Amino acid sequence: MAAEGVIREEKITGRGLTSHTLLAGDPSKPAILLLHGAGPGAHAASNWYHLMPDLAENFFVIAPDLIGFGQSVIPDPWPDSVMGWIGTRVDQCFGLLEALGVKKAHVVGNSMGGALTLQMMSEEPDAIDKVVLMGSIGAPGPRTPELIRLLSFYSDPRYARYRQVMHSFAYDAEKFEGMEEIVENRYKIATDPGIMKTAVKMIDSMKNGIETLNMPPELLGKMPHEVLIFHGRQDRVVPLDTSLYLIQHLKHAELYVLDRSGHWSQLERWDVMRPMMEIHFGARSF
Repeated sequence: MAAEGVIREEKITGRGLTSHTLLAGDPSKPAILLLHGAGPGAHAASNWYHLMPDLAENFFVIAPDLIGFGQSVIPDPWPDSVMGWIGTRVDQCFGLLEALGVKKAHVVGNSMGGALTLQMMSEEPDAIDKVVLMGSIGAPGPRTPELIRLLSFYSDPRYARYRQVMHSFAYDAEKFEGMEEIVENRYKIATDPGIMKTAVKMIDSMKNGIETLNMPPELLGKMPHEVLIFHGRQDRVVPLDTSLYLIQHLKHAELYVLDRSGHWSQLERWDVMRPMMEIHFGARSF
C-alpha cells in the first residue's frame, strides 16, 4: 500500500507537551503507538513511515517524533539527564494518547523507544495493552564499539563518519535498498544547526548515563503485559544480551531472533515481523 494519502501529519498537545505526529488508519480501530530509537537524525518517519500503511489496514497508528527529535516542541528548560528525557517522553506519549481519546494502546518500542516503553509499562500499566520490543535497550548489556561510536558522533560530525555509523545498523549495508538515501536524509537532520543544539546535549546525556535506563528485575516481574520481543541476530549496536535479560524477567514474553537482521529489523525483516505482530495484536490468527 502506498504511503501517500494514507499518512497524515499533525501537531498534537497533551499534558503541556506538543508532538509532531504521523497518523494513519481509522481512529475507531485499536490503537498502536510506535516509538522510535535515538540515533542522531532519528525521528518517527525514518523508523516507521514505510510500515504504517500496512498496520493502518487493521489499526489506528500513531507515531510521534519523541521530544528531542524531529519537529516535536522541546520544553524549556531542557531535561538535564537521560532519565529526565525519558520522563518527559513518558508524559509526552501518555498526553498524546489522552489528546487523541485513546484509553488503551498497543505499543511498539525500538531501541531507546523500547526503554521508553518499559518505563511507560511500569508507570501506567492500565493504559497499555500488548507490547512489541525491537532491539530494545533498558536492560544490561555491553556497550558495543558501534554503540560507542554512535553516542560519540557529535564529537566528530562528518558525513563519512555518520555513514559508517548508519551502515553499522544494517546486516549488510551494501545490499540494503535505499541505504544511501537514508544516510543522506538523516545526516541533514542530525547536522541541522537548530536540531544539533539540542541533540548534542541529549546524546551526551545517553553517553554518560545510558545504564540508568536499565529496568530492575523486580519491576519487570510485576508487568502484566504480553510482550513480543524481536532482536536481530546480527545486531552490532544493541547486543542480544539485552533481550535475553528481558525474556528472563518479564512475566509474559516471547523472543524471536531474526537472522539476516541488524539493528533495523523493521526495515530488513518486515516480511517476518508484520504477520507476527498482527497475530500478537489480534488482527489475524495463525
